[in-house]
Amino acid sequence: MQSASGISTSDTRVISLIGLAHFFSHFYQLTLPALFPIMLIVERLNWAELGTLSATLFVASGILQTPSGFLVDKIGARPTLIGGIFIMSVAVMGFWWADSYPLMLLLAFVAGIGNSVFHPADFSILNGSVNPSRMGRAFSVHHFGGYFGYASAPFLMLALGTEIGWRESVLLVGSLGLAVTILLWVNRHCLRDCGIDRGIRPKQIKNEIKALVRPSFILAFLFFAFMAMGSVGLMTLGAGALIQLIDISSNLANGAISLQLTGTIGGVLVGGFIADRITRHDYMTALVILIGALLLQLFPAFKLADPYVFVPILIVYGLLYGIAGPMRDMVIRSITPAGAAGKVFGFTYSGMDVGSAISGVIFGYLLQKELPEFVFIGVGLVMIIGVAIVLLARSMAIKERQ
Repeated sequence: MQSASGISTSDTRVISLIGLAHFFSHFYQLTLPALFPIMLIVERLNWAELGTLSATLFVASGILQTPSGFLVDKIGARPTLIGGIFIMSVAVMGFWWADSYPLMLLLAFVAGIGNSVFHPADFSILNGSVNPSRMGRAFSVHHFGGYFGYASAPFLMLALGTEIGWRESVLLVGSLGLAVTILLWVNRHCLRDCGIDRGIRPKQIKNEIKALVRPSFILAFLFFAFMAMGSVGLMTLGAGALIQLIDISSNLANGAISLQLTGTIGGVLVGGFIADRITRHDYMTALVILIGALLLQLFPAFKLADPYVFVPILIVYGLLYGIAGPMRDMVIRSITPAGAAGKVFGFTYSGMDVGSAISGVIFGYLLQKELPEFVFIGVGLVMIIGVAIVLLARSMAIKERQ
């Protein structure tokens, strides 16, 4: 059965379910950080302790993402995804009962365990369930769900926490995750992965690890690391760089970065339609990222202070970066052997955790030294390096198959 847009109802259901699951993954990542101002007062925790809670989640997720990919290919993406969102939801709800800081740390780590399964499981299901001609749009909705989760969590959780209390807020949003878990279980027959459900069984773990450590996959890992260094660096420290560079208010600076994220959210939807209509996704990924990186160099070159000039530039940059999202996933898909989507996407996407961690250190140091222009130069530079890497990754994958 086809919908009015030409997409089958089965594809629509799978894409919607995976997009919804990815939304909650990203929403939960920022659930606690959004409540930190309240927890600081109510629980009498300091900023270092609160920051460690967030870091614990991301460290656990980053370390376990590749093992989760192996698990996806071993037992299937469907039970792994349902188990992951269940674990993360229960961990978030657990903060309602947490009466000590060590218990909060444990819950943050458990939440990270749950979060680690989403990328490998999501991509395995999308590759196994969705018509290849619609894969670009499937990836775009997946990205959209994640970005929308990031965009909505800070406002919604702070508003909820102020109105009903931070513990009651985590209990409420955690219970919504349990509802999504049930929804995924009810529709589990639709969520077919590209490995186990197609009769592809993984080899011995030693051979699987050896197969994963090949040049094209390592390059893809580095590509995601460099992309995360640039995107996360601008998202987290871009406002501070604008304040130092052109002496604007914090409200204007943060508003400009928020609009850049809005551009990214729109861009991922546009990118999905483009991805389904082209074949050289590596070229298009490189082109849009290169243009975006060059646009950012207008800030240190001309010290743009007029918001009617620099805000549109940031929005266009965000749009271009968003367009690149589904494209880059199509590149990784093109170099992934049959039945290995879990481990390959898990391994390559873990590069984002590495890049995100590095970006804060490097760009934070530049702001500490009052060198804001080098933040924009650095973001552009790491993205241009990423352009070279993604082109090299695809050509290397072709050579490996010969």
